Amino acid sequence: MNKVGDIGQSGAGIIRFLPNLITALALCAGLISIRFSVDQQFDLALSAIVISALLDGLDGRIARKFSVSSRFGAEFDSLADFLSFGVAPVVLLFFWAEDDMSALLSICLTVFVIASATRLARFNVESGNPGAPWRKAYFTGLPTPSAALAVLLPVSIAAPSEASIQWVTAYTLLVALLMVSTVPTFSGKTTGLAASRAARTMLLAMAGAAMIGIFLYPRQVLIAFTVAYLATIPLSWLSFCHQRRLHGDA
Repeated sequence: MNKVGDIGQSGAGIIRFLPNLITALALCAGLISIRFSVDQQFDLALSAIVISALLDGLDGRIARKFSVSSRFGAEFDSLADFLSFGVAPVVLLFFWAEDDMSALLSICLTVFVIASATRLARFNVESGNPGAPWRKAYFTGLPTPSAALAVLLPVSIAAPSEASIQWVTAYTLLVALLMVSTVPTFSGKTTGLAASRAARTMLLAMAGAAMIGIFLYPRQVLIAFTVAYLATIPLSWLSFCHQRRLHGDA
């Protein structure tokens, strides 16, 4: 009997609906971020995007855990991701830069939106052709939730000015290119976190601590996450090359 059947018919419908409900909540968080950005409440806008990213990490895991994944859920998740991680961060950066906005930064923000859509479309295509099992441990390019949080790093560490806009422009373009690149990044799908109850408890505790930290210190949490995540990219590249040599894949 599958996992949905094991929990009984009364709970089966709820479990099937739960991943899409979480996706809808993540979408709402993205919309709320846009509203806060328009009101120039940037800390709250940052917090909303981080919350959306946390929710985005839950819906797929719950769907896989209870074997209720569906094509509809995957498409709905991609559309929600595009708004929350492709559009909302750009709106936030637009209102953050305000009078210091340059034409070049506007172009790079547009490139970021296009890169987000391209990245999500490529992910949907590749999900139907997973390839070798070991490759599940890696994404191709920077995932859109991580890219959204990474591109917002300037909001946390600098004030908009003519000087800061120059490096923000280059940084935005770099993050956009990383999304559509073939650079392997850790996916976290085969880390074995769900193998033990202690690991699951630790993961939930960390998620709870992150939620509290987001509301109390949104900028500091974003800086810590972004720096730590970007530091893993060279490690994921080396790990991927090692696994490819180990398995003899081209």
